[in-house]
Amino acid sequence: MKNLLCLLGVLPLLAGAQGVEGNAPPAMRHCQVVFDNGASLAAVPLAETSEQQMRGLSRRHDVRSGMWFAFAQPQPLRFWMSDTWQPLSIGFIDAAGVLFQIADMQPDTLDVHASSRAGVAALELPRGSFAMLGVQPGTRVSLQHCD
Repeated sequence: MKNLLCLLGVLPLLAGAQGVEGNAPPAMRHCQVVFDNGASLAAVPLAETSEQQMRGLSRRHDVRSGMWFAFAQPQPLRFWMSDTWQPLSIGFIDAAGVLFQIADMQPDTLDVHASSRAGVAALELPRGSFAMLGVQPGTRVSLQHCD
């Protein structure tokens, strides 16, 4: 009986924490991505929270805007394409803002695409976009005008 009363006392707290307003994900900011070769991308979504990063571009038919994944500390980065319907390319970026690796990813797979060294960001774009922008490993990249 004591355990039941304890559980009943916790249920209202859990119910309140899962209310409609409390459950809404934080709004995603958008930034301009600028490459040192003069190319740029406008209004790229910025995945800053772990929830935003886990969802990424999954379950979207339109991935033209791409997505920037920002991490607080340099770390090995690992991405996969579960529930992602469009082919993507991913670029890994180090703490100096240098894109050091680009990999193509197949849609809806669990293949892991890992950075070859620690990174602080990753940029996912529709497959082939890095080449169309003239961007390759060694290119410097930065975020500007985030809102």
